[in-house]
Amino acid sequence: MARRIYRFLLVCFCASHALAADTLYQGGDSLNSSNTLVSKNGLFTLGFTILGSGESSASYLGIWYYNNTSHPFWLANRDKPVAGNSGVLALDGSGNMKLTHSGGDLVHFYSSPSSTTNLTAVLEDSGNFVLKDANSLSDRILWQSFDDPTDTFLPGMKLGINYTSGQTWSLTSWTSNLVPAPGAFTLEWERDTHELVIKRRTQTYWTSGPLTSYTGFENIVIESAPLDFSYINVSNADEDYIMFTISANQYTPQDRTIFSMWQMKYDGNIVDNFTQLEYGATSCKGNNTDAGCEKWSGPACRSSRNSNFEFRSGSFGITVPRKNDDNSSLSISDCKDICWKNCSCFGVTTIGNHTGCTFFYGNFTPDPTGRQASYDIIVQPEPTGQVPPGKRKWFLIILAPVGFVSMMGLAGLMWYLRRRRLRAEKYLKELLTLDSTSDTPELENDGNKGHNLKAWELWKAGTPFELVDPILRESCSKDQVLRCIHVGLLCVEYNATDRPNMSDVITMLTSEAQLRLPKLPAFTSARSVVEETSSSRPAECGSINNVTMSTMNAR
Repeated sequence: MARRIYRFLLVCFCASHALAADTLYQGGDSLNSSNTLVSKNGLFTLGFTILGSGESSASYLGIWYYNNTSHPFWLANRDKPVAGNSGVLALDGSGNMKLTHSGGDLVHFYSSPSSTTNLTAVLEDSGNFVLKDANSLSDRILWQSFDDPTDTFLPGMKLGINYTSGQTWSLTSWTSNLVPAPGAFTLEWERDTHELVIKRRTQTYWTSGPLTSYTGFENIVIESAPLDFSYINVSNADEDYIMFTISANQYTPQDRTIFSMWQMKYDGNIVDNFTQLEYGATSCKGNNTDAGCEKWSGPACRSSRNSNFEFRSGSFGITVPRKNDDNSSLSISDCKDICWKNCSCFGVTTIGNHTGCTFFYGNFTPDPTGRQASYDIIVQPEPTGQVPPGKRKWFLIILAPVGFVSMMGLAGLMWYLRRRRLRAEKYLKELLTLDSTSDTPELENDGNKGHNLKAWELWKAGTPFELVDPILRESCSKDQVLRCIHVGLLCVEYNATDRPNMSDVITMLTSEAQLRLPKLPAFTSARSVVEETSSSRPAECGSINNVTMSTMNAR
């Protein structure tokens, strides 16, 4: 009879534990690779998961949201992976909670200073895993995962400091998207300036700006987001911290569970899982100081040239020198920092598991199609007025027609002024004709409009490309040539104040900006030479051709 009662009590005890899937009880309960704890609201799971590349067997004890086992928001052993499935989370009879594996004890979460018999470890609906003393009237908290965050900020979690215990709360990024070991970036609460700060290896990298109100920061702008965020700052003699809460608003989808968590990515960016809004480090590229970014420290070769990192598609040629550093603790941000401080470095990428570095010490060839691999490369803005290397050949081609049109204009004007009293129609026509021995029709003269420049006549006729030698027409860019002619005509307009200066010319020739239409060239405004010389009036001092002499100064 006694045996039957014992079996009945054992079955009831086991059944009660099976139903309480969110709790571990002292005295025999444990968690291994074959079972999990799930919060009562079904949003959070505590268990073991394999992280890393497809060949990895590294097991971690973590808490994840829904079924996202690839990136748990909390990890117990982020820098101490367990090989295979030997990991066990146990709450023993002495009141100790620890993570063990086949090689011994791995992580001690809590060691009871005295004998106790009624401890429970509960995965709460907030995502917090809490060890409680059920003997106390208020279920005193002995340990909780929120006091040891990984890389994710959840509602109800604190960032800051407890002055009494010395406990600090901050986030630390993964080394890469595959390696959860502590990486280069931390997110901290700066109590003196009341702002969130991202640091890279202890150096300030980005700041949120001061907390402007309980709803936002200067550099964290949330407008028309599908959630309302409220920030709570507690500052007193015992502690100083920031936390946030969320609530639905008019933009919140009706079919989605309301939950938000800020994850610090391995590249230093902060991403909210619900709104997909991003803030932080990826906007910081070297010398820029906008949006909360801090200027990177480095040699004068970087700061004086206003260099920045950009992620670009392309390649480094096989002859470009390179160097590998397979240190698995180096993240892409560490690689960029090393490259930044070496004036000979042009770009960088990671190796296996997105850790380690390959540095390149030569020119990068961009791929406009974006089909090739992408690299983090150092670029610098081109000085004002300097022509980019890729456009220098066009600059040389462009100078020829511009110079030709300008010199033709100047020569024609000087000739006309010197010979204005002579019958010179035949000579001026030959001067303004591009090739008197070719089959090109000669310039027309209606006796009133004077002599028109060939380029202007072809421009008005809509056929300026005929200026180009037929032999060259197949080998040059029609758009580039037409732009050259267009700019050249702007340079010889009748009114000198309308003509562009050389700085404007360079800008026009090296950009895609739309150009204004050219006006009448200076040559076409002269009265007919024949008409003037046929007059029997004596020569007069001064100008008789409506042309004003101006002193020409370089602009």
